[in-house]
This record gives sequence, structure tokens and C-alpha cells, in this order.
Amino acid sequence: MGCGFVDWDAVYTAVRPHATFAAGVLFGVAWWVWGDALAHSVAVGGASFSPLSLIPGLVATVAVGLMNCVGRGEVTGEYVDDAEATRARLLLFLSYLVSLGAIGGAITLLVQAAQAGKDMWVGASGVLQCCLVLASGMICWFFHAGEESSLGYAYL
Repeated sequence: MGCGFVDWDAVYTAVRPHATFAAGVLFGVAWWVWGDALAHSVAVGGASFSPLSLIPGLVATVAVGLMNCVGRGEVTGEYVDDAEATRARLLLFLSYLVSLGAIGGAITLLVQAAQAGKDMWVGASGVLQCCLVLASGMICWFFHAGEESSLGYAYL
């Protein structure tokens, strides 16, 4: 799997034990960035809290959950029959669509805040939050440990 001068198998092997921790940190930072922007907007900017601003982050979190319900072996069809591989691919595709919907919703809230002349911190942090949550989900999915692994991430 080597490409050019980089041994990708060695990189994968070196990063895999730390990937779940890194994904958790990204997930936590994503929600912290959004919460911090909301607290700043309410405390300093005098804006009111809108529950609508929660929706993109929650949808992105659901998309990460859907994404990580499918293992890499299921998508490639190595361990299952064709029908199960197709269902796994369909669920993974659905999670990608939900992810794009979350990003689109966050961008929509940002544009609406800009057009209304409101504080755009919450909208911009919502876009960043969705991107970071989805990046953490992709890291978890790509480095997903198998059932025989001792990394403790085989329960999904």
C-alpha cells in the first residue's frame, strides 16, 4: 500500500492505538468551541439562546454514531455476504448524507445570522463544530478496531 516515499502501512500501525483518543479529543473540542461561542454570545453580546443552534451539532453527532455502526470489514464484504455488505454500504452512505445535512444546516444558520446582522460567532462555531465532529467520526471509522483487537473499541 506504499505510495511514493511514505510507508502507509507503518503510519497506520503507528497511529491506530492513539486514534480513538485523538477522535475523542476532536469531538470534545468541537462541542467546547460551540459552547464557548454560545456563552460568549450570550454573556458579552447580549444575544438570546436559540435552541435551533443546537440542531446541526446534534445531527452531526447522530451521523458519527451511524457511521461507526458499520465496520470496514462489512463495507468491503470480506466477512459477510453481498446483501449484508450492501446494507452496510447503504447505512454508511446514509450517514454521509446526514453529515452533509448537518454541515448544510450549520452554514444556513451562519448565513441567516449574517443577513439578520446578528452576532455570527455561534453560526461560525457551529460550522466548525460540525466539521470537527465529523472529522472525529471519520478518524474513528478509519482506525476502527476489529473484534479481535484489545484496543477496547470493538463494542460498536
